[in-house]
Amino acid sequence: MKKSAPGFFELFTQKCKTASEPDVWEGQPFVRLSKREKLFLVILLCTAGVLLYFGWRLFWFLTDDAYISFRYVSNSILGYGYVWNPPPFRPVEGYTNFLWIVVLDAVWRVFNVAPPQSANYLSLFFSFSTLVLGAFMVLRIHWNSSLRPYLMIFLGMVLLGITTNRTFLAWSSSGLETAMFNFFITLWIYSCIFIHQSSKRWIFFTALSAALTSLTRPDGLLLVAATVLMLGLTFLKQKHKLDLKSFLLASPLLLIVLHLIWRINFYGQWLPNAYYAKHVAPWPQAGLRYGLSFILEYALWIWLALLLFVLITKFPDILKTARAGFSNLIAIGSDKNYEHRTDPLITLVASSTLIAHTLYYTFIIGGDHFEYRVYSHLILFIFISFIWLLNKVKLKAYISITSLAIFILLSYPVPWTHWLLTHRIGTESIDKPTKYVPISDHWPRFVSWYGKAFDSLQLWLIEGHYVCVRHHQHKVFHLWQISRFPSREQGISVPADGYPVMVQFGVGVAGWALPRINIIDVSGLNDFVIARTPHDPNSPRHIAHDRKPPDGYVESFMPNVWLTGMKRIKIGQRKVPLTKENIIESEQGWAEKIKKL
Repeated sequence: MKKSAPGFFELFTQKCKTASEPDVWEGQPFVRLSKREKLFLVILLCTAGVLLYFGWRLFWFLTDDAYISFRYVSNSILGYGYVWNPPPFRPVEGYTNFLWIVVLDAVWRVFNVAPPQSANYLSLFFSFSTLVLGAFMVLRIHWNSSLRPYLMIFLGMVLLGITTNRTFLAWSSSGLETAMFNFFITLWIYSCIFIHQSSKRWIFFTALSAALTSLTRPDGLLLVAATVLMLGLTFLKQKHKLDLKSFLLASPLLLIVLHLIWRINFYGQWLPNAYYAKHVAPWPQAGLRYGLSFILEYALWIWLALLLFVLITKFPDILKTARAGFSNLIAIGSDKNYEHRTDPLITLVASSTLIAHTLYYTFIIGGDHFEYRVYSHLILFIFISFIWLLNKVKLKAYISITSLAIFILLSYPVPWTHWLLTHRIGTESIDKPTKYVPISDHWPRFVSWYGKAFDSLQLWLIEGHYVCVRHHQHKVFHLWQISRFPSREQGISVPADGYPVMVQFGVGVAGWALPRINIIDVSGLNDFVIARTPHDPNSPRHIAHDRKPPDGYVESFMPNVWLTGMKRIKIGQRKVPLTKENIIESEQGWAEKIKKL
């Protein structure tokens, strides 16, 4: 009797002959794929790329803050370097994404494509690269025998969960450095955990990815510190292999030192000006609500429940591994089998660094002005760790697949309800840029309690304190700003004679559209004095908008540029000219005054 051709499911789940045994690459288990599975891998990645592209188009937006970086690039092109206002104004580092503006600068110079046109395409590239790296992480986790035949199903579900996740899609554009930062931090985790420590490549890629992350955002310095610790532990354990080549492979870390030297020489400060403007005092009240809102929005309580279950049921094994790792640390260099297995201490340091980064933004900074931006890199790790936890639990395949499917499905109602209610909002709503949109009224009564809990958090965060302001509101604000200011082609023709000065609250689009106008940023992100003016403890907190200029400071620059209508500006004639000496004297004088406040 002729045997019927296998169905799609059978093809998708069929084991290859050698799949029961893992391949080994640099001492780390790596799933050996059959030709059929390799084909499915390519298909899944291509499909994920298509979904990402359509999601990128759906959520495409630029933030007003992105134009701050664009102005720094613009001034570099104009020959002033990375400054907000050209000399004689004091150079300030109002950006927190050095490597991002370097990339935008290079693209503009080489390909003649300005940042507003190139930024989101670069973000799309980095977002897809993150997906590819995530897929290889899934292939490199330890698969148990019951789940291994369904590897491609799990991988497809993980990619589906990520490419339909609102936070991941929203930050695949924006004009900010977020997608690039997320890729580098993903590369760092991959390098730390999935390239074996006995390999020279582990040293290089761990050091390089840490350096690139730090150059992209200052909080990457936490990864640099963790990398130095891991390299130190590894060099001590492999002291018989320590040589000049190892130090050379770790040399990308010197980029951090070189950048710091340049920063101090150019700006005269250890940290970006934006840090002083944004950080007022620890704010756990906001951060806890920000984190809880994130948990409710994506049903992360399911992930937390699975994690807790594994921690409880596998506690003896975890304790045994911890003791073995500690004993190996005490007996440095005595473990002859070290190079043939993964060091649990490295995994612990890498994962603890991610946790520390999350806790810092949650309890110290108080979240972020933008919708889950500081958590966006966690989306991929949450889905991959869910797979890892399922392998640890060793449930039957259909139960594990169902559990993952439920997790993905329950991560949809909150974010996509919110999107349905907000995606058609236009600039007519700009009267209140930090307006929240409730979802509970649009849900059935038996689940409205969940929506109400989410709504109450969002109300406190967004309308009360400018925390977690949603994607659509940033999109609308950008479009409104574009409608108000002249085009850059018109703005660049405005003469810079007499040091024209404009005072602005939202400075991004204004700074880009009027490149020859000196702009005083009253939020302090791009102003040395305002960023260091003490915050009034009796005034309500508004994240990234807490600083205010001291009385008389703005007036000392004699502002004489105003918007007089849509896309029209007026430059007034000063009674007393503003000179180079006036500007330098004013900035220096006020810098001394705020030290005494």
